Amino acid sequence: MIRKCYLTEWFFFRRKLLPIFVILLLFFISMAFLGYDYFIRHPDKAKSKIYEYGDILSKGGFFSENSFKVFMKLFLNNLIASFGTVSLSFIPFLFLPVVTILIFGISIGLVFSANSLSINIDQLSLLLSILPHSILEIPAIIYASSIGIYLNIQISKKVIPWTRHNSPSFSNLCKDAGRSFCLIIVPLLLVAAFIEAFITPQTPWP
Repeated sequence: MIRKCYLTEWFFFRRKLLPIFVILLLFFISMAFLGYDYFIRHPDKAKSKIYEYGDILSKGGFFSENSFKVFMKLFLNNLIASFGTVSLSFIPFLFLPVVTILIFGISIGLVFSANSLSINIDQLSLLLSILPHSILEIPAIIYASSIGIYLNIQISKKVIPWTRHNSPSFSNLCKDAGRSFCLIIVPLLLVAAFIEAFITPQTPWP
């Protein structure tokens, strides 16, 4: 049963999501580089944002010594963000899930600009704390955004009378999105949060 579900998801990804996923991945990489370049050129803004992020993480309990508490916060935070990204797709024509990739990419660029700007963050420690869980977290967020863009295209088609017949039924769209979310996004975010909370060292924020 589970194998059949994953095969169905694989065929759905290959037929419907793969081109969107690749485009969003390239967009994410571009935004990360642009974010890095921007903050290198504007060090005052970079330092302000880095300290602001550190303060938010500290107040949010992400630096807690209780690893399970950190794990739950990380998982739920990313889960809600991913669910919100998919939910935004039900507003036709706006393609709002792209905004998630834009913000995420720029944020990654900001973090990696910190070492070049001497903001008291060791580059090796930064890589060790971010890279292992990001290998799973980044694809999960891009996957969620890909689902969102696909849904947005199909829902936009439903609004236009002469393209309505080319769109799957609303129930099938929800079924595809729900399956993708449960089989791919939730497990990836769960493992990513576990790695970040229990295995890798905490991100060395100043």
